[in-house]
Amino acid sequence: MSAHSGFIFAHATLITMDSERRVIDDGAVAVIGDSIAAVGKTADVVRRFPELQVHDYSGHIISPGLIDTHVHLSQAFFRGVGERNERSDNFHEWLYGLTLPMEGAMTPEDGAASASLCILEMLKSGTTSFIECMTSENHGFDGIAETCVNSGIRAALGKVVMDVPAAYRDKVGWPMSAWFDPDRTISDTLAAHKKWNGAANGRIQVWFGCRTADDSANPDLYRQVAKIAKERGMRLTIHHSELESDNAYARSLGYRSHMEFGIDLGIVGPNAVLAHCTAADEEDVRMLAKAGASVSTNAANNAVSAWGPTPVVKMLAEGVNVALGCDGTAGDANMDLLRDLRVVCHIARTHAKTRNCLRAETVLEMATIHGARALGIADQVGSLEVGKKADLITIDTDVPHLTPIWNPVATMVFAAQGADVDTVVVDGKVVVRNHEILTMDQEAIVADARRRMPEIARRAAVPASRPRWPVL
Repeated sequence: MSAHSGFIFAHATLITMDSERRVIDDGAVAVIGDSIAAVGKTADVVRRFPELQVHDYSGHIISPGLIDTHVHLSQAFFRGVGERNERSDNFHEWLYGLTLPMEGAMTPEDGAASASLCILEMLKSGTTSFIECMTSENHGFDGIAETCVNSGIRAALGKVVMDVPAAYRDKVGWPMSAWFDPDRTISDTLAAHKKWNGAANGRIQVWFGCRTADDSANPDLYRQVAKIAKERGMRLTIHHSELESDNAYARSLGYRSHMEFGIDLGIVGPNAVLAHCTAADEEDVRMLAKAGASVSTNAANNAVSAWGPTPVVKMLAEGVNVALGCDGTAGDANMDLLRDLRVVCHIARTHAKTRNCLRAETVLEMATIHGARALGIADQVGSLEVGKKADLITIDTDVPHLTPIWNPVATMVFAAQGADVDTVVVDGKVVVRNHEILTMDQEAIVADARRRMPEIARRAAVPASRPRWPVL
């Protein structure tokens, strides 16, 4: 199978996510160049395109590629580190005492290596597009962008912008290596946008990746970023309404809530993706819907941190575009968005005490077409439709835990996992085939990660995470 030529994937069950949400038995997808040329019954598609090579995907589900709307590429090296013996429930202790020192200790080479590990895991488990929330200055934006281009993934890279006063930095012990001048963060983001936005046939976007608008930050930064983003047609992403302390801070400034604060700052609008929103109440949800921002709910990560859930059901009812994210492996411990589909559904049903509050179909919409809207490219990806980019995945159902299939949507949401993904296509190019990555050197990436992690921990002066039980 050529990585670039046209082809037909045939005899599969298609979950199209088109406007009619058609599910097609014995279906086929024809791909020519970077786009989908046909979607329909196998016999019809093969007859229309006799010149294309046909690949038999009997026993497979084919769906649009999954879209992860909240990713920390740098945290791929921190997998499970949050479960240290001395783990505190205090988020700021975790942030200032563990995460920021480790992120600050990373070099540009480390940043590219961590991004490679993260992207490798995402592609192999069916994620074809993602939003990186905050690429730091010291992680080397160019190297990370090159990694995205070479891997074949579709990426919106949020470049960090921040304005943390030196007095606050010194008060909380914010490491200098993770603290950056606000003017530099903005100018570097604009330079990265000029260089990389639209690269790789449009696969790369560059966004503003704002640090949380909490008591550590100068609010003027957000007003400045919002103005620049509007003028230049850029998008932005930010952790927002994440903790009750965010609301307390906003109230100290005279606002009803953190959501109202964000709207006043200009960072909550149609060009924004807000991560978490676990501290948003019903009035916040109504304000959010009116503002038109998208929300990335990170159910598995929030459950690990015991923050409580994003009010997904209320948001969807109000018309908010809610998408999904894994967050970072320091919390969620994996970047398998397919696995996390069931988590958001389980949590919503548990809190609502009814299984009817969130259905499998809605969850899959959140992971595909809602994610495409959050990226601002719903006209290009998120569904299997003629003319859209050929971003798709196949799931091999010839395994015990996916047998039998009564409802392929429910099977995908509640039973499938990343290891079941057989083939991944992004922009018409096959990047994973027979579970093997074609665009990255998996063995070298894994070995490099194992080599780098102890050195990063040493530079950060962070003790190793060890089991609570004796290790002999």
